[in-house]
Amino acid sequence: MTLGKTDVEGQGIEIIIRETGNEEVPRISADDLLLIVNALKLAGAEAISINDARIINMSDIVDINNSFIKVNGQRIVAPYVIKAIGNQTYLESGLIGNGGYVDELKKIGHDVSIEKINKVKITKYNGEIKTKYME
Repeated sequence: MTLGKTDVEGQGIEIIIRETGNEEVPRISADDLLLIVNALKLAGAEAISINDARIINMSDIVDINNSFIKVNGQRIVAPYVIKAIGNQTYLESGLIGNGGYVDELKKIGHDVSIEKINKVKITKYNGEIKTKYME
């Protein structure tokens, strides 16, 4: 479970980030998603996914030519649905509390919602976990 190779479920939250269509609002970037994922990890998330792509310790979240985002090598598009399993109060407060990143996104005009869910389902990581230097 810790490696992300099994499906998991438990209490948690779901964050949905929708594109606004307003050209004055900057588009969501890989850095935005990475900051949310890191905030969730710091708040104690036990499992995280973005658009059903499981986040593990070797996951990559990158912008490609400022036109789309790849997570674990797969192209993802808005709306971005981030699921996290853990203490709902801690996870939510890590994002909207004092200086939380979701609050920052809302201030610049992004459409972001957070919902507490009692049974969040996060699918397993389907890729191969490769190491290059460890034996």
